[in-house]
Amino acid sequence: MTDDRDRDRGDDPDAWLGLSGRHDGDGPPGGGWFRDCRNAAIVLTGWPLGRRGEIGRAAAADSRRAFVPVGLALGLPAALIAWIADGLGLQIFGAAVFAAAALVILTNARAESGAAAAAADLAGTEAGSDRRFALIAGCVGAILLARVAGLSAMASLADMLGALIAAQVLSAAIMALATLPATPGAVKPDDTDPLFGPQRDGERNGGGSVALWTGAAAALLLAILFLGLWSGLLAYAVAMLVAGLVWGAAEICRMPRDRNFLYTIRIKTELAVIVTAAAAL
Repeated sequence: MTDDRDRDRGDDPDAWLGLSGRHDGDGPPGGGWFRDCRNAAIVLTGWPLGRRGEIGRAAAADSRRAFVPVGLALGLPAALIAWIADGLGLQIFGAAVFAAAALVILTNARAESGAAAAAADLAGTEAGSDRRFALIAGCVGAILLARVAGLSAMASLADMLGALIAAQVLSAAIMALATLPATPGAVKPDDTDPLFGPQRDGERNGGGSVALWTGAAAALLLAILFLGLWSGLLAYAVAMLVAGLVWGAAEICRMPRDRNFLYTIRIKTELAVIVTAAAAL
């Protein structure tokens, strides 16, 4: 028995985890959240995480509600690595370098490479060409340098750790919100990423608009927790503004609504939060 890529809830691949692919009360309590968190981690990192088949449209859409906890799960170990590096005497700059490296390892540079690929597409580079490879490599390097520079500009280690975690949480939340089309029918399922696909009648709507806005509210509360009230509100506002600018630029440049577009929003909002925190804290 194999996955149905259109209706996949992980029925066969998740059976060995004891998770039910149906919403009929079977399976362990919280199984739906466990499945969505696992699928969201696959979307954000590319790690298979025990998956025995590809994630279908419905499972990918449902996973959006779990982007915020997965973003938190990525930020915490990166912050721990930074804290250990500082404890070893590497100071703020060394801690920032190790934190950036930890994020690359944890996420397989998924967002960085996706944003770089989007830039290469806009530049009109030919697939497989040396120019495209050089452009992508340069973009990834620039993203990493910007992340290190922003984190190392913090006044203290505590500020850096808070900004690091808040940036991961807020960027994941806004990436999820970016999957909501501006108007019904504005996005065509045939030429977009499954994350943009509308739910069909009778399907679980775990990744619906209410769930995504609830996740965004939770991300704001976490940002306030890690950055403080005014810094958290400012970082959230700046991140939303940057996401809006990216969306507007994508409309002008006719950028396709694919996974690379979402990764572009994630990277740019993450960097916006870090820069805002560096200036405000």
